[in-house]
Amino acid sequence: MSEHDIQKTLQSLQIPSEYARYESTDEISRLDTWKASTVYLLRDLSRSIKEKELSVTEQADIIAAVASFSDTEPWTLPEARALATEVLANFSEPNLSLMLQLLEQNVNPPFRSSLHPLLNPTTGRKLSRPAGGPMGSQDFYETQTWKNYPAAANLVFWCLRHIQSQDYGRLWYLVIPPIMTFLDDYQVPYKLKGVKMVEELLQHVPREILKRTGVDGLILTSLNNCLAQLDDVKSPQLIQATIPVSLSLSLITTTPGSPAQFDQLCALLGERIIGTIWLYSYNKLGVVQASVDSLPPLLSALGLGSSRYLKALIPQLLHPLIPVPFTLSPFELQISSLRALTMIIHECSYRMLQWKGTIIDAISRCWINLTDTQSTDDSSRREELKKQLRSTCETLAKVCPTIIEVSAVL
Repeated sequence: MSEHDIQKTLQSLQIPSEYARYESTDEISRLDTWKASTVYLLRDLSRSIKEKELSVTEQADIIAAVASFSDTEPWTLPEARALATEVLANFSEPNLSLMLQLLEQNVNPPFRSSLHPLLNPTTGRKLSRPAGGPMGSQDFYETQTWKNYPAAANLVFWCLRHIQSQDYGRLWYLVIPPIMTFLDDYQVPYKLKGVKMVEELLQHVPREILKRTGVDGLILTSLNNCLAQLDDVKSPQLIQATIPVSLSLSLITTTPGSPAQFDQLCALLGERIIGTIWLYSYNKLGVVQASVDSLPPLLSALGLGSSRYLKALIPQLLHPLIPVPFTLSPFELQISSLRALTMIIHECSYRMLQWKGTIIDAISRCWINLTDTQSTDDSSRREELKKQLRSTCETLAKVCPTIIEVSAVL
C-alpha cells in the first residue's frame, strides 16, 4: 500500500460527526455500512504497515485514526477493536518525537478554537486571572469545534497511557489543555471523560509538575464543580468517578499528615459529600449510592479525622438499614452503607461507646426485617447483606466488648 493509499484509508476511518450527538441514535443506525467497512479498512492497514517503513508523521496519523477504535464505542465493532489493538501494538513505546508530533498536529488542533481561560497555552501553567476577563469563560463555551470529533477523547486517553513520565515536562503544555477542556465542559458526559483523563494522568505525571504549574489547584477546583452536578442521568457515574480522583489528587500533591492534606480531605468529605451531595440529593438514590460507595478509602485516608463528622455520617449510613413501612431499601445501598460504617468504627473506635446503642439498634432492625420478609428473590444479595451485618457487629464488638452478647445472638 502506497503512502497515498494509506492516507486514503485513514480518511475513510475518520469517525462521522453524527456519533457526537448524545440525543438520538436514528442517524447512527444509518451508518452501519460505514461501521462494517472499518473492519476491512483496519485489516488492510494492519497488513500494509508491516511492509513499509513509516515516517514520524505517518505514524502519528495512523495512531490518531486507529486509536478511535481502541475502546468500546457506538462506532466500534468487536472485530474492529481487536484489529485496532493489533495495529496500535506496533506503537506501544512511542518516543518523544512521535508524541510531540501526535499531540501538536493530531490531538490539539480541534481544541485551539476554545482555549481554556485559566491556562497559558504556551506553558500549560495556571493563569492568575482568566484570559479575556470575567466573561472569558463564555467564549470558551461558545466555540466548541472539538465536539465535532467524537473520538477526540479516545486519542487523548491513548496519549496519556503511553507518555513516559520523564517526558511530561516537555509535553505538558500539549497534554493539559484537552484534559481541562473536557473536565470543565458544561455537559456531564464530557465532564465524566475529563475525570477519567485526570485519573489516568495521575498514574504517570510527576508530582512536581502539578505543583510547579499550579494545575493541581485548578484540577481540584474543577473536580469540586463536578461533585455539584447532581441532576443529570449520568450524575451517579460522575460522582463515583470524581471522589476517588479527588482523593488521589490530594494524596499525591500534599505531604502526608500535613495540614494542607487534612484540610483538602475534610473539604471533600464535609463540604462536597455531606454538605452538597447528601444535602441536595437526599432523594436521588443513584447519587447517594455513588457517594456512599466511594466513602471507605476517604475515611481510611482521614483516619481519626473522620470523627468530626460522626453526627452526619452515622445517621446517614444507618438510615437505609431502618425499615420504613411500604418502602424497600435497596440491598446495594444497605451493603455499601455497612461497609462505610465498618470503616468508621475501625478508624474512630474511641468514639464508638456513645454510638454503639444507635448502631446496634439499626442493625437489629435490619436483621429482623430480613428474617420477617423471607423471599427467594435476590437471595444472594440477602445473604451478602447478612454477612455484612455480621461483619459490622464483629468490628463493633472488638472496639466495644460490652456488646459481644448482641453479636453472638446475631
